[in-house]
Amino acid sequence: MTSRSEKSAVVLMSGGVDSSVAAYLLKKEGWKVHALFLEMLDENHIRQSREAAKEIASLLEIDFFIKEVKREFKEQIIKYFVNQYLDGVTPNPCVICNPTIKIKYGLEACKEIGANCMATGHYARILQEGEKGFGLYKAMFPEKDQSYFLHQIPRPWLTRILFPLGNLKKREVVKIAVEAGFGHIAASESQEICFIKDDYRSFLESQAIQIPSSGPIVDQRGNPLGTHKGLHSYTIGQRRGLGIPDATPYYVTGIDFKKNILTVGKKEDLYSHTLKIDRINLLVDKEELLHNKCMVKIRSRHPGALAEVRFLDEDMFQVTFDEPQKSITPGQFAVFYRESKVLGGGRICA
Repeated sequence: MTSRSEKSAVVLMSGGVDSSVAAYLLKKEGWKVHALFLEMLDENHIRQSREAAKEIASLLEIDFFIKEVKREFKEQIIKYFVNQYLDGVTPNPCVICNPTIKIKYGLEACKEIGANCMATGHYARILQEGEKGFGLYKAMFPEKDQSYFLHQIPRPWLTRILFPLGNLKKREVVKIAVEAGFGHIAASESQEICFIKDDYRSFLESQAIQIPSSGPIVDQRGNPLGTHKGLHSYTIGQRRGLGIPDATPYYVTGIDFKKNILTVGKKEDLYSHTLKIDRINLLVDKEELLHNKCMVKIRSRHPGALAEVRFLDEDMFQVTFDEPQKSITPGQFAVFYRESKVLGGGRICA
């Protein structure tokens, strides 16, 4: 296991306040810090962020490196997003990007530079658990916790990752940036999906994907109720904008991109006791899931609900909730927690 006492780290710097403060804090604690900027997108997307990261690295007097991963980002993340969309599910590319691009190439840079750890500006914690190694935990303050987006990181990698902001509030981070002299340079928040500037429709069309502008709206039995305005405009659980008059409101319960059909139902149709997941990554031994229930989040802002996890096979698990959950969305991720510890998770496929 890599020793963290060597105090040499590569910090992924995006030009934002969080990653910049992460680098600042590590240097202040005596770490030898190397700043790495990953060029994932074209020049129009990254120019401002790259220059901000470079300027802050210079101010902090730390080495600054750039690594181009545009081809890898397109193959691993953009294609994933497009293919998931065409399969009729709602993708979460940020969950996939962390292990396949950001953390992966950050750790590769550690090897090239000779650093023993890498760090990011995520709000989460990695804690040592004695002989068990290291575990992933929620941030100390739940309002900024990003552990949901990090659960796909392979377990062995945790020994070499640092999250310096895990015990801080956002306002504390901003205050540190201002006092350190780079608050005016760093961006306060990053864009939710970095490669989409306008909307899904414009982006998919830029990838030569044609989305029909309208199609049928049907009920749970397939009976026609109206016409939708383009499936890109809808999400599971949506109530507004359906244009279907009735004594009680309708909600979106299904989106079929292949057939260009929007399915709606009543509020009770949004609830389900079970879901299945694939693309599974465990951060604990299986026995920790088998014998005790855990809290399961079905999207990043979901509060979590008590559930039992059962192994159907190595590639698919079933989650059964004590109470039915609303708007379970294929393509999003179900993440398992026990108190603040992340046990693992996977992609909702059914």
